[in-house]
Amino acid sequence: MSGTIRMAIRTLGVASLFFAGNALASGYHFGVQSVSSQGVANSNAAEAEDASVLFYNPAGMTNLRGTNISGALVVVDPHISFSNLNATNSRGKPVSGSDGGSPTDPVFVPQTYITHQVNDQLFVGLAMFVPFGDKTNFDDKWIGRYNGTDLELMTLALNPSVAYKINEQFSVGAGVTAQYMKARFKKMIDLGGKATVGGNSSPALDGSMDYEGDDWAYGFNLGVTWKVDDSLRFGAAYRSSLSHSLQGDTKFTVPGVFPPGVAIGAKLLNSNGTVDLETPDSLAINFYKKLNSQFALTGDWTHTWHSKFQDLILKTDAGFNADIAQKWRDTDRFSLGLSYQYNDPLKLRVGLAYDQSPADAAEYRIANLPDSDRYWFSTGFNYAIDKNMSVDVAYTYVKFSNSSMSNVDSSNSVLTKADVSAHANVFGAQLNYRF
Repeated sequence: MSGTIRMAIRTLGVASLFFAGNALASGYHFGVQSVSSQGVANSNAAEAEDASVLFYNPAGMTNLRGTNISGALVVVDPHISFSNLNATNSRGKPVSGSDGGSPTDPVFVPQTYITHQVNDQLFVGLAMFVPFGDKTNFDDKWIGRYNGTDLELMTLALNPSVAYKINEQFSVGAGVTAQYMKARFKKMIDLGGKATVGGNSSPALDGSMDYEGDDWAYGFNLGVTWKVDDSLRFGAAYRSSLSHSLQGDTKFTVPGVFPPGVAIGAKLLNSNGTVDLETPDSLAINFYKKLNSQFALTGDWTHTWHSKFQDLILKTDAGFNADIAQKWRDTDRFSLGLSYQYNDPLKLRVGLAYDQSPADAAEYRIANLPDSDRYWFSTGFNYAIDKNMSVDVAYTYVKFSNSSMSNVDSSNSVLTKADVSAHANVFGAQLNYRF
């Protein structure tokens, strides 16, 4: 196998690891799993107000009587812009091209949660949600094309769970997760930057690599709740990591300008590959405090073990193995929320959150997903249509800290540098029904 294809595969592995790095929460997490929680910046797991509590803490469903259904649609409108964008090839010559334009479009994400009370102590639930997801698309001729052009990640998790109410104060819960992941990554390969063809990088001399793979993985989640009294509740929950082994195909193209005998093009052969990827586990501790008949305060601390991503193993059917260093760090997320019962049917919400990024160095950011710390500013409301039906609506502005990237693409030794700014608008609507 040629050095070019080996390096291209290494880059594929790095990109696979970062597939969800530009999601709303740090690292891989999509960030919005409940519209009612979104309104308080994901701080109200201990409140356990509707069936969407299943994602945050399965024990929380013991707070819900009867059968509860929550269905939601979240719309994410992300924006990424680059300044001081430049790239140099392996011979130190500048890479020419466009600025990439707008690489993002709005994304629509559905969620569904169902809980059922079997008796006074036993409860069961089923959650269907999208834990990770992202999509970016750059022009094939942009300056950073050797760092990445197209990136897509789609996941779907099915999470049945059970909870047991020990007494009026304590409840416990547990669930299992089956997660499907499908990923695609495309990048251009700098063939013109090789000394054998003059050392100049040109779109006319670019090849391309296009990878697509998928896999199912399985994990679990645990939770406990403590009701101190009618005004104060605490909760703690753990969600395990999931080990994916993405099986897929890597396809290469070589421009027709290269004659058949040119070795650099002749060895870019299609191949099968496996990307081993382990999502991080997390621990969350939260509280709900009813201040009076109208105001309630919510808070959450979530710790995520991103540091397990110190390297990524990639294997090909040709017998080539790659071990790619990442040096991610563990992260913490802090969020606070305030709700106000304006009148009988209407509850207003606001929330703030700070979410650390696991990639805290410029060399670990790629153009498709320039991860950085995030600040959440959320607001929303719940409106009770009748005693059994209500609607949640929320809006969140996510501000990414300004960051920089200085990433070397290992397939061509192309250095891409840029200053990055990003933000996202998030809209959510959720329907809750109890019977």
